[in-house]
Amino acid sequence: MIGAIQYRLRAETPARLPSFHGRLMHGLMFHLLQEQSAELATFLHDELDYKPFTVSLLQESPGQAYGMEVRRGRDHRELPFCVKEGRTYYWRVTALHEGLLRLLLSLPVGTCLHVGDAALRLEEIIADGRYDTGVVDENELVAGALSVPDVQRIAFRFRSPVAFRNYDRDYPLPLPDLVFGSLADKWVQMEMPLELERKGIREAAMSTAPLEWQGMSRKVYFGHDRGTLAFAGIFAYSLRELPDDMKRIFLMLAQFAVFSGTGRLTAQGFGQTRMEWR
Repeated sequence: MIGAIQYRLRAETPARLPSFHGRLMHGLMFHLLQEQSAELATFLHDELDYKPFTVSLLQESPGQAYGMEVRRGRDHRELPFCVKEGRTYYWRVTALHEGLLRLLLSLPVGTCLHVGDAALRLEEIIADGRYDTGVVDENELVAGALSVPDVQRIAFRFRSPVAFRNYDRDYPLPLPDLVFGSLADKWVQMEMPLELERKGIREAAMSTAPLEWQGMSRKVYFGHDRGTLAFAGIFAYSLRELPDDMKRIFLMLAQFAVFSGTGRLTAQGFGQTRMEWR
């Protein structure tokens, strides 16, 4: 089982966080794991070469997209994300490990979560289909995608910046081979049920045609002096040139992206993804 959850939180203290505070949310995830199951936290941290979860930034409304326009104060520094006492915030997390998913679904309501100097009280766990949430069986995801008779177009909505490495450089443009190649890599890493040939998927992706898109790219800083070029917005791809069986595999990977995220640093707030198809 894999799943996506929204936590509804109430701020008990005000705080100023970095505009992009994904590393703090990553730290919060491991803090929760350590509190709830030190054994599972140690296993995920020490035994796995990948992080089987994604985290969003704090959001003022569920599904809110990260604003890529830089807002600067009078000193020309990027303005922080201000947590206001008494305000409701949402935090979206996904899990691609069943034990982790169970733990995240059973987190006690009333738990106090600390993000930097902010204290937020957990008021509700949402995983019932609202706000792009839910729990699915991996085999049902595969069977559902492979039973679709035809897929002509897939669109990704990147709700947080999506980043890639292309050879030895950051690459902010979501080219089809980077997007679907990244998802195929994650699929194999997570040991999902259908075996994929990643090289063939990358080659097939290069024959797809990017369609309309809207958004922007810039360098997003996720540490004091660490950043990466990234893109946020909407990008659509035509699958008309692909064989029918490959179209269905691409649809399966796009549906998987809702849980796995796309590209690099998804456990630190990057690559939060929604998708549409027809």
